[in-house]
Amino acid sequence: MAKSKKIKIPVEKLLVGFVVDIELPWTKHPFLFSKFKITSKTDIQVIKQLGLREVTVFPEQSDIKVAHESQSASNEQSTSDSESVTQDRWREKKTKLENADKYRKRRSSVAKKYKEQAAKVRKLTHELKTEPANAIRDAAGLVDGLAGEFESQGEILTNLVNLGTGSHTMYNHSINVTILSLSLAAARGIQGDELRHLARGALLHDVGKVELPGPIVNKKSKLNKAEMGVYRQHAPVGRKLCELVEGMPQNVLKIIELHHEFVDGTGFPNQLKGDEIPDLVKIVSIANTYDNLCNPSNPEYALTPKIALATMYSKFKDKLDNELVQTFISTLGIFPPGSVVSLNDGSIGLVVSVDPQDMLRPEILVYNPDIPPLQALIINLQEHQDLKIENVLKPGEYPKRVYEYLGIEDRIGFMTSQK
Repeated sequence: MAKSKKIKIPVEKLLVGFVVDIELPWTKHPFLFSKFKITSKTDIQVIKQLGLREVTVFPEQSDIKVAHESQSASNEQSTSDSESVTQDRWREKKTKLENADKYRKRRSSVAKKYKEQAAKVRKLTHELKTEPANAIRDAAGLVDGLAGEFESQGEILTNLVNLGTGSHTMYNHSINVTILSLSLAAARGIQGDELRHLARGALLHDVGKVELPGPIVNKKSKLNKAEMGVYRQHAPVGRKLCELVEGMPQNVLKIIELHHEFVDGTGFPNQLKGDEIPDLVKIVSIANTYDNLCNPSNPEYALTPKIALATMYSKFKDKLDNELVQTFISTLGIFPPGSVVSLNDGSIGLVVSVDPQDMLRPEILVYNPDIPPLQALIINLQEHQDLKIENVLKPGEYPKRVYEYLGIEDRIGFMTSQK
């Protein structure tokens, strides 16, 4: 990409609409970025307070029309309260830093709890062959823990689900599908026992894989016809395992057995169609499909969250319940939490939360080499109308230093063993 032309102009000549770079260390100015568009005369007042004699301006990126319109009124600018204005900006910057720090601490706490839950799922899965009844009963406690975390930290959990870095494990996939199912169910107003049954079924949906040969479950390349025939047995086998538990709800058993059924009748094991498939099963099927697209057994084929949603809407249009898919997309947003994105100013950031009312302008943890990683800022694009997302990036499409700065390697990315 060609470098943008830049010129130096005296601070007295600054106008609203100019894109400037004040070229000061991050700790020496009250702005969120050293390069930004001047959106008000207040910005100019603050720049003058910094004691700069001239500033770098990028004419090609500036809004010249706005600059011309503001020029006629430039002499009316008052500087009498410039010091208080600057102090306000410093306070605003401090607040942004504090909010970002609170988010990091919350994320760290949720990630720790998530790891603990993953360890419990792993233990539960290992016990299925020796003490299946006790192990499956323990799933109820795990479901309560995940549901509780989802109610208070749903966006952070979704963030963790979408970050496709880490080892592929069936245990992590089970938690991913549970969280995503809870997200969709909450959007559909599902509550009470039905919600608990959904979460329990989602957590146990792949339980039958413990009875399958490891080489088939863990194979990274496409299964051949014979292997696929064996693989498809995990659904009915899982139901049989869970039937060992007295009083296991039918809703849960159906999810375990039917989560690979598609509404067009091409799924397995019973080739059910449309309304023959219970709604709770359809929800888990959507969550399962999404996580498999984002976190396949071979990470080379991993899709970004945005592309995964687009794929579900197009290629799975006849296989998944369209109304539920629409709700799922609305719940996660066009740029789901966990998406690494590039902005129109060249910045790279990590989507951390989405406003359903404005899905194009989420909150973003921004990579800025001038700011220490532990002080990285979270900005709300709704407050920065000059910034917009231009692209969603896959791992490998941005430098390792960005990967490390955003803390992606310290976050939990999960992969499933096989679609």
